Amino acid sequence: MLIFIAIAIASFLLVAGSFLFGGGDGDHHGDFGHDDHGFDHGLADAEPAISFFSPRVIGTLTMGFGAAGAIARYYGANNLVASLWGVGTGIALATVMYQMMKLIYKQQASSLVATETAIGKQGLVTTAIDADAIGEVSMTVGGQYQTYLAKSSTGQAIAKGSTIKVIAVIGSQLVVEKG
Repeated sequence: MLIFIAIAIASFLLVAGSFLFGGGDGDHHGDFGHDDHGFDHGLADAEPAISFFSPRVIGTLTMGFGAAGAIARYYGANNLVASLWGVGTGIALATVMYQMMKLIYKQQASSLVATETAIGKQGLVTTAIDADAIGEVSMTVGGQYQTYLAKSSTGQAIAKGSTIKVIAVIGSQLVVEKG
């Protein structure tokens, strides 16, 4: 019975610690879909995911195993029956934890705005776009004020303060025209 109790207590400490001090349960695509070369791989809108093998879910499984095994041993079950009760209870509790974590992660909001959503929007040149060079434009996209690097679609200069329209996106840069 002591081994079941030890497993339950150690697992409880693991799960409680991961909730108190944070845990790496979600897969957030840490680079937000962009590599070092400026290419967008379409992952900016990817939802965080929880794995059934996350520390919290596995900790809940082993905690349920230990607690149910200890209770079964207390009521006179032999080690095999107590272990079977523990496995069943652990799987049930781990499934509940997995579903709860999945629900919590699904409710999280993201402040990321995909660059492609700027196409068709109007903005203001904040740093002049020189001929065949890159400048900076600002606009409201997705309810957020954003600043982007931009180049002229015609290759001609666009002065600071000019109104522009986004016609395309190449990597993380906007292609704009006066407008």
